[in-house]
Amino acid sequence: MHAHKRFDDAASTWDADPGHEERQVAVARAIKEAVEPSPRLSAVDVGGGTGRLSVLLADLVGSVVVTDPSAGMVQVARQRIQAAGLSDRLRAVQADLTMDRLDGHYDLAWSSMALHHVQDLDRLLRSVAGLLIDGGRLFIADLDADPDGAFHADKVDFDGHHGFDRQRLAEQLARAGFGDVSFVDATTILKGDREFGVFLCTATKVHEPSGDR
Repeated sequence: MHAHKRFDDAASTWDADPGHEERQVAVARAIKEAVEPSPRLSAVDVGGGTGRLSVLLADLVGSVVVTDPSAGMVQVARQRIQAAGLSDRLRAVQADLTMDRLDGHYDLAWSSMALHHVQDLDRLLRSVAGLLIDGGRLFIADLDADPDGAFHADKVDFDGHHGFDRQRLAEQLARAGFGDVSFVDATTILKGDREFGVFLCTATKVHEPSGDR
């Protein structure tokens, strides 16, 4: 729960960080290159934080449900959605998709810099697969493998993943019911004197995930 508390505390000033904004703009651009806009499309934002990515992608789809485990982030997301005049099509709900059920089925799911905080990633990916229609597409932006943990070195309580090995993530996606997995370089994050790569992974839901949901 300590991670949620940290995000609750940081929510009100999160979007003031120019690095966060640059990252979301770069990720949104990469997703827009891969999706044909349609008002018939529905999307779910996994670990959407302040909802900034979904606001940037609002013209791509008809509706978005922004989910996040942090009450503080969801509160800010609702404010951001209202300020953008998008309350008729976007909504934010407090939900941890490794545990909480979400109603409905969606054409698209996207997530930016959230998965490295999720301990049970296999369970989350199965949950997202269950939310998508067959042929639905998942977009994941996250850190490339950071084996020495340098990116989160300043977070003494960090207990997530130090980035992701692309091949291993592709195997996890396959187990969760996804195929047609591909990666592109989305952007980089400068932290201290090091650059960390951020990929955009695209995957397509091909069948119901096996095992317990």
